[in-house]
Order: sequence, then C-alpha cells, then structure tokens
Amino acid sequence: MKALSPGRRAQPWRYAALLALPMLGQATSAIPSPLYSLYADKWHYPPFLTTVIFAAYGAVAVVAILVSGPLSDRYGRRPVLVAAVLLLLAGLAVFVGAAGPGYLVVARMLNGLGIGTIVVVGGAALLDVDPERAARSGTLTAIAFNVGIAVAALGTAGLAQTGFHPLVLPYLADAAIALVLLVLLLAMREPHPSAGAAPLGIPRPQVPREIRGRFVFAVIGASAAWAVLGVCFSLEPSIAADAAHVHGPFFGGVVIAAVTLAAALTQVISARHPARTVALVGDTALAVLMLAGVGGFATGNAVVIIATVALQGGAYGLAFGGSLRHLTARIPAERRGAVMSMFYLLAYGALITPTLLVGIGATVWSATAIFPVFSVLAALLCLSAVAVERVPGRRAGRLTPTQASAAEAARMSEVD
Repeated sequence: MKALSPGRRAQPWRYAALLALPMLGQATSAIPSPLYSLYADKWHYPPFLTTVIFAAYGAVAVVAILVSGPLSDRYGRRPVLVAAVLLLLAGLAVFVGAAGPGYLVVARMLNGLGIGTIVVVGGAALLDVDPERAARSGTLTAIAFNVGIAVAALGTAGLAQTGFHPLVLPYLADAAIALVLLVLLLAMREPHPSAGAAPLGIPRPQVPREIRGRFVFAVIGASAAWAVLGVCFSLEPSIAADAAHVHGPFFGGVVIAAVTLAAALTQVISARHPARTVALVGDTALAVLMLAGVGGFATGNAVVIIATVALQGGAYGLAFGGSLRHLTARIPAERRGAVMSMFYLLAYGALITPTLLVGIGATVWSATAIFPVFSVLAALLCLSAVAVERVPGRRAGRLTPTQASAAEAARMSEVD
C-alpha cells in the first residue's frame, strides 16, 4: 500500500464500499424478476415481451463492458462509478413511474448500462485499492454478486406476496442504498493511481491463436451456464410456480435465491481446485441436472422443484466459475482486454438469445411446453463443451512436449 501524502487521511472504508457496489448492481438486476408476472397481469402482455425486457439489460450491458474500462483508465474510476450509480437511480425512477411495458424496457436498459459499468470498473477499483488481495477480491465479488441477487429476489418476492405496493417499494429501498453508496463515492479519493495517463481506446475483441482451444472450451461452458441463468431470471419463476401450483410471486423469488446461493456456495468451495476440472464437472453436472430438472418439474412438488433448481445453480456456479478461471490463467497480459471483451460478448449473447427464443416458444405454445425443449438444448450445449475439451489434439490447454517446463506453472496458476 502506498503511503498517504501529507494532509490526506486514510479511507479504510473504501474497500467495503467498492465491494458493496457489485452487490447493489446485481440486486438491482434481480428486483424485477419476481415481479414480471405481476407486470404481465397488469398490462396483459405475452411471455415473449418478458424476455425482451430481460434481454434489453444484457444488450446494453455489453456496450458498458466494452467502453467503461477504457473510460475509467483515462478519466478515473470514481467519476465513471458515480455515473454508473446515477444510471441505476435513473432506471429505478423509470420503474417506479412505469405506465406500460415500454417503460420497463427503458428502465432495464438504464440499469444494464450502470450494472455493466460496475462489473468492470468496480472490479478494477478494488484491485487499485488493494492489489495484494486480488484473488480474495475475485472470490468476494462473486459472492457479492450472488448474495445481492438472492437478497433482492427474496425481499422483493416477499413484499409482492403481501400486495403492499410491490411495484414501488422494492425500487425505493434499492434507491436508498444506491444514494448512500453515491455519497461514499463522492467522498472517496480516486482509487486509480495513474488516471489520465492512459490513452482512450476500446480493445478490439480477438483471441490469440495459442489459447483458442482453451477459449472455445471456456466460452461454450460459460455460455451454457448463462443461457440457463437468463431463463431462470425471466420465465422460470413463473414456470416453477405453475408447476408447483403455488400462487403469488414469493415462490419465484425462492427459485432465484436457491439458484444464486447454491452458485455462490460451489464457487467458494471450488476456488482452490484446478479450474479445468471444476469446469468439466460443472458442465457435466449441469447437463445431467437440466435433463433431470424436466422430471423434477413434472412432479409438481414444490420441495422437489426447489431442490432441483438449487442443484442446477450449484452446477452453474462450477461451470461458469471454472470456465472463467481456466481461461484467465493463460491469457497473455497484453491481450487480456481483447480476450475478455470477446468472452463477454459471446456470454451475453448466450444470455440474450436463448432467453428470447424461449419467450417466442412460450408465446406460440406455452412456457410449460417449451421449458423441456430448452432444458434438452441447454444440456447438449453443456456436453458440447466437454466434447470440445476431449477431442484429441484440441484439448484446451494441452501442451506440446516442448512446453513441458511451463505445464506445471500453468496448472498451479489455475488453482490460485
């Protein structure tokens, strides 16, 4: 840690405040999920529009992910994060005043810009504040993501179940927390030590030839995991409630919380295991559990359905966390921005596209009819990641004999 210049007081709360930002962002993204069924009943729109509202968030988040990092390198982390929180507040205001589904699309887009920025710039700011805790910060950020989603989903669903202003109060509570963090950001010294020195430019998404096999394996596994997550956050809460014959939005909130808390737990447990092994186990388990989930939903038993989605959430945590760690262990330092831009472009595409297709199918047929089809396709996508890794000569990360001296170092880096 650098010594403070004379007259500058320490700000030991900076790390905690920056760690609270991703929790706020993911909580903001989760609040509407238990409420979509209420919005649909209020304005009488089809399931496809629900997935459009959800996908709007992912589409603009990609833009934020691409541009916010370079902006923060050039102008500093603090002003970019202040702008991100203001975007969150603007989206929450639109939600509160929404008079139709078009307002929900606008609100989700504003929130998507803010959340995408927080994901990138908040993570960079944590490294600026305490670079010695880089690995720990990554684990804590992943936990913050999932805990934020779980708390917001359960709190919103519980409030909605009471019927006491469910389309207003969750957003106001979230806005109050955002305002507190905004004040802390305004009081915070700039975390980035070399703000203003970097040229302004957006990295062009590309993948070096030497890691393309590893990249393909990682992105297929991550894409399958995010496809499952997209449907979980849009249509699955209402599908699960219908299957269990449970009325009211609270059950949908429990579904989302079960997925995210199980994902957080498995990411923590697996953090010290080799990333490739974790990813392969996660991909395989998610494929099996997506197929088993069809039977679990068919039972109509609420406990079985919650257990099923919790297991799927745990597998999702392994698949995505392991895939990401496996990829980042071997990216050349000078190409990290370009590779991660490509990774997140494809991952968000997987979040958006299957969700929209499921929404179309649910509109043409029904959500109950299309969900087993999606489950089978998601399982096949997971298994394709395993197949890519197992193809002779294409195994991600396989080293030639001349690279034997580097193999052990690469393997150990995956454990960190």
